Amino acid sequence: MATTSADNLANSRYTDVKEEPVDKLLIPINGYQNAPRLPLEEAVSSVSHFFIDLEENVYIAKHNCQNPEDGLTQDESAAIHLYTMQFPSGDSLYAILNQTLRTERRNSLIPWFPFLKLFIIALFKLESVKGVVWRGIKGIDLSFKYKTGMKFAWWGVSSCTMTPDALEATDFLGKTGTRTLFSIECVSGKSIKKHSHYSDTEKEVVLMPGTFFEVVGQVDAGSNLHIIHLKEIQPPFPLIKPPFVQTQQESLKAQQQEPRKAQQQPLLKVQQESQQIT
Repeated sequence: MATTSADNLANSRYTDVKEEPVDKLLIPINGYQNAPRLPLEEAVSSVSHFFIDLEENVYIAKHNCQNPEDGLTQDESAAIHLYTMQFPSGDSLYAILNQTLRTERRNSLIPWFPFLKLFIIALFKLESVKGVVWRGIKGIDLSFKYKTGMKFAWWGVSSCTMTPDALEATDFLGKTGTRTLFSIECVSGKSIKKHSHYSDTEKEVVLMPGTFFEVVGQVDAGSNLHIIHLKEIQPPFPLIKPPFVQTQQESLKAQQQEPRKAQQQPLLKVQQESQQIT
């Protein structure tokens, strides 16, 4: 049976917000940026034992990303594509990845470093989305966990939608029963629609691991719907290191160029003054 968009939402990376350890701040995500940039097949080889038929899903992702947009390479686009896929058997990649990103044991992330390198570089290349995005969960009221004024980080890759209608229209959230809906004012969201496995049906925006928030308010909307308003804010220090690092050769070259610039500045000033006189 084919997986529908509703099935994907109902299962899914959109709903796992209750797993976030918001009661404490974890150690920043660091080290992945030093991993080599590998083809996707090699980048996931160290985590393949977590999954059933991962090689087949990687092949599908790369096949569907032969002409990527947004200046991404095929492997970078396919890394996003693979993240969005709901695997037909066993755990999907997003489930184990997010579970690992949320653990206090940062060493457990090491096998994921090559994939994270591709994935985070891809997200960094995308233009940032500023505005309100939404995610939620059915069957639980999380308002007790998110008090107004609270500041916290979400450590997993946070999948959101552009409109709440996309959530209410499916079995994922619905219009009855206990529900929690997050209204998130973001400044660095990344629209992955062009790279998603569900590009025809979903307008997904992701927030990167380590995104920092403040709870600005709560609304009891009736019918057991609890709306929590979040605002993305600057963290006290980077909670995930950027994926681009200078090689030792690049760093040495930059250091060598600095004295030359300093020597050239007085000469440039003399030339400018000479031109003004003439």
